[in-house]
Amino acid sequence: MKLQRRQFLKSSAVITAGTVLLPGAYAVTKANRPRYQIGLSQYSLRAMFKDGSLDPLDYPAFSVDQFGINQLDLWEGGLPKDKLDDKKYLKQLKRRANKTNVELFLLMSGVLDASPQKREASLKQILPSLLRAQILRCEYVRVFLRVPGSDEAIGLEASVEALKPLSDAAAEKNVIIAIEPGASQLSQRGAFLAKVAKKLNHPACKLMPDFGKLRNNVYDGTSAMMPYTAAISCKMHSFDDNGNQPDFDYQRLMKIIDKAGYRGILAIEWEGQKLKPIPGVKASKKLIEASLKSIA
Repeated sequence: MKLQRRQFLKSSAVITAGTVLLPGAYAVTKANRPRYQIGLSQYSLRAMFKDGSLDPLDYPAFSVDQFGINQLDLWEGGLPKDKLDDKKYLKQLKRRANKTNVELFLLMSGVLDASPQKREASLKQILPSLLRAQILRCEYVRVFLRVPGSDEAIGLEASVEALKPLSDAAAEKNVIIAIEPGASQLSQRGAFLAKVAKKLNHPACKLMPDFGKLRNNVYDGTSAMMPYTAAISCKMHSFDDNGNQPDFDYQRLMKIIDKAGYRGILAIEWEGQKLKPIPGVKASKKLIEASLKSIA
């Protein structure tokens, strides 16, 4: 499927986040899917990958069995370092996902540094992720954007110049870049990232709000990013006695997302310490489901 075709589908709201738009057997329509799908970030289970209790190849089946979630992102830090560029391993992981009807919708990559002195070297480090995503049939590659200084006008120009070659390279692989807040003062602001996306105006570059990484005002930042949003990272740190996230109001955030007309994946990213990974993810899912009911 041509990228221009993808752009048309996205703009007409027929396509939602989470399915790879690739030629032939890999092209999957999303028109009949629920407006929202709860996904899971591999980073939520990082402790289990680190201690060896969960093999990355078992991640798709584990997520379905434990949480009933079949929309997954992959974190490069959660895959064996010596297997990142092993095509046989990546294809094996994709087969495991297919076997359990799991879609690997996103690959979490690293930081793109927009400063002129570091831009080229930074780009070279991220480019391999595009091929990995293509092999895994991930629609998106998540990157952080590191913007130099605090001057918005200078930062905006630097960001666009850095993102243009990366977005062009992504388009060649039929992959879309999803910029997540963080990595620098300016890129922690949703309004700034929205300006970057608008000025760049590239079909292979979108945004990915992360409630835990937006600074100043998470609600205004999320709202500003929504017109350019590909997927959403539902960050969780802890829960109060009522099962709510004390850092921000999830019902309010879901209302913002709903009002913007977004449809796609709400990916759980559990980063808390008081609950272990499995109960942390389950509590996160419960909160998202309850918040969605409040806007039904």
